[in-house]
Amino acid sequence: MNNDKKQTAKELIGDHMDLMLRMELEEESNLPALLEEQSLIQGKIKDKADGIDFFSQNIKEREYLIDAEIEAHKDEIARLRNRKNALTRTSDYLNKVLLPMLIEELGDENGVLETDTARYKLYETFGSVIVHDQNALPDDFIKTEIVQKVDKAKLRKACMSLAKDNKDMPDGATINKVKRVKRS
Repeated sequence: MNNDKKQTAKELIGDHMDLMLRMELEEESNLPALLEEQSLIQGKIKDKADGIDFFSQNIKEREYLIDAEIEAHKDEIARLRNRKNALTRTSDYLNKVLLPMLIEELGDENGVLETDTARYKLYETFGSVIVHDQNALPDDFIKTEIVQKVDKAKLRKACMSLAKDNKDMPDGATINKVKRVKRS
């Protein structure tokens, strides 16, 4: 047993397993000392489990705080996006409605308005296309997208059922049992 430094949970469990093996091999006269050593190791393992539990709960608290911070940032991002959209709408109104109206009213015959700060020229160009009836369009203008995804929830359920019945898994999928801890 290693007493010169603090032992990890793995080391303590290893010491306990070694002790159990020694208890099977030792004579009955040495059993009280081994039982005392076993009690000491089990006490250390329980203390280690308490430390691990405290650390695990601390991690959960930190996760909750980070989640709350993420939510706060999401709200701030949404607020900033709304402000940006408002600026974009204002800019669009200025450039698409107000300035063309000013240039038409105050500009010269060539569609030019000069101020102390800028020169504005009104010109025409094509805008966005407007689709009235998608079904009437030729196939050349229709884009088809096919997206295939694995339905993992359905696959997991099927794999669990097959594993419980000791049947073969579907090709391309496996499922393993994992150990989880429930704290109560």
